[in-house]
Order: sequence, then structure tokens, then C-alpha cells
Amino acid sequence: MDEQGILVEIMKKLQKKYTSVNEICKTTQEMQDALSRDDRVSMQMLISMRQSDIDIAADCDRDIRYLLSVLLPEKRDQVRGWLNTGNAEESDGFEAVKIGEIAESIRKVLNKAIQTDQRMSQRVAGKDSFYTESKG
Repeated sequence: MDEQGILVEIMKKLQKKYTSVNEICKTTQEMQDALSRDDRVSMQMLISMRQSDIDIAADCDRDIRYLLSVLLPEKRDQVRGWLNTGNAEESDGFEAVKIGEIAESIRKVLNKAIQTDQRMSQRVAGKDSFYTESKG
């Protein structure tokens, strides 16, 4: 597979990850709603659904790491930059710009899901929340 083909595959994997992260965010919001109703049955079902989407996102990350590994080191570093910052120049090509845009979209949706999860965790666990900073 040539370099452009690898970039297209990375784009496809990122798009699949974006879809799963969107589902994670939606399910997390539904979990918050179930928590406010004290609906334990729905909560268990939603936790399972969310884990399935988390697994899909993790599989995409694994596949992207593999695709990066077959690129030349200089190009690998460049693509990692697009993934980490969301910044790619038009001169880098269409695939680069899309990789950066999708990576940035994933970050935004994931941050929203994390904020919702943080509120739920602190509501349920209080000072024992996963998100509470250790003071030691």
C-alpha cells in the first residue's frame, strides 16, 4: 500500500472512531439521565453499550497505530502531528486536512463525554470519585 493509500485508511479509521465516540457521548448522556431517575436496569444496559463503543474506538486506535508503523519515520511524525493537533496545511493534501479535522472533532466530542462522566462520577462517588484529585 502506498503512502496516500495509508492516509486514506487512517481517515477511514478516524471516521469510524468518530462515530463510536459520538455514540459514547450519547450513551454517557443517557446514563446521566438514567442516574437522575435512579434507573439501575437502564444504567447497567447503557454501561454495557458504552463499553462496546469504547472497544470499537480502541480497535480503531490500534489499527491507526499499525498504519502509522508502516509509514517512513518522517511521514509518521508528520501524521502524528496532524492527529495530535488537528492542524494540517492544505499544501499537505486533502487527506492531511481531513485527518486533522476528524481528529479535532473526536477530541471535542470526547471532552464533552468526559465532562458528563465526571459529573456523574462525582455525584455518585463524591470525594471518592475517579476524577477527584489526590491530595497526598
